[in-house]
Amino acid sequence: MDNIVNEDAKAVRRTVIRTLVNHDTKGTYGIVEASCLLVLLDNGEVWEYPIIYHKHNNQDTYFECERAHIVSNNQNHIHRINPQKWKRFINRLKLSEKTCLGLLLTTILVVGFLILVGFYWIMKNYIWQSLLIFVGYLFLYSLIGWIYLKWPVKILNAIRFSMSIPLEILIFLFRAISPFFTIVGTYLFVALFTFGVPAIILTGLSRLGWIVLRPETITFIIFTIGSILCSNSYRSTKWIIHQTPLKDWGNHRYEAYREKLAIYLIHPSNVIYLLYLIYFIFLGVSGFLQIEDGSYLISKDFDAAILKAFLVFMAFANMRTKSREAKADIKELLQQTLKLFVHDK
Repeated sequence: MDNIVNEDAKAVRRTVIRTLVNHDTKGTYGIVEASCLLVLLDNGEVWEYPIIYHKHNNQDTYFECERAHIVSNNQNHIHRINPQKWKRFINRLKLSEKTCLGLLLTTILVVGFLILVGFYWIMKNYIWQSLLIFVGYLFLYSLIGWIYLKWPVKILNAIRFSMSIPLEILIFLFRAISPFFTIVGTYLFVALFTFGVPAIILTGLSRLGWIVLRPETITFIIFTIGSILCSNSYRSTKWIIHQTPLKDWGNHRYEAYREKLAIYLIHPSNVIYLLYLIYFIFLGVSGFLQIEDGSYLISKDFDAAILKAFLVFMAFANMRTKSREAKADIKELLQQTLKLFVHDK
């Protein structure tokens, strides 16, 4: 039957991924109602070849698989043979690819954050106990490995394998938070340069007495300059990434992928979206507190400074957008302007 199935698949230029005999049952005794041969193709399509049960005089019984097949739309059959359950679930929800990628990114960030918080909680509350257990575990694991090299018996191999499980789990957790560190670290390094450098300069000049500015004014200038720099100077932000540990050092393949991810994350469109999101959350919380009980998230002047900085940033972003639209009409504008120099004879 496998040859027949492969021939049918080749006839439509498909490849068989998997075959499975399926029995539809009912009741607690598992009474078979129908049987079929399920075939999974490389395009995700599932074929059914009905299997007929023949019985004669309670003696001669046999099964016969029919030559013709049908395309299955039975979800139970599809679930049994198709291993891509999550993909089918997403297709059922009719989520766009962009939405799926957004959910995946959010999941990575949330999982990485929770793992990091868990490590922080353990280290904060049980730091010495954790270090003692970890050092003792490494010592025993190394000792068992050394003994196994001297006397390679099965029981020592089993113990060594069992003891390696916690270490593998720990390595997996560190790998799981690696994307979180890359994503958060990318924006952190960019923020340190674009917001931190103006903050250091303005604070230093103010402390030296060369300029006299209120802390709220310095905050307004820092947020305004930082927002404009990190969202519009793509060349500068890429230079920042190349000065950080996130750059490709040429030692491992994953370093190139990490740098590409960081460069993608700091694209102006992504940074502008993130800034709008941060300002949206800040202004939403600040506005709620002010309206509800007259309080402020930081203080009245600082909240106002950040609000004004956002308005300036928003005005600058809109001005940039409109300037691109206006460039298309510059030639026409110039031609119409030159006509003013033409006089009637």
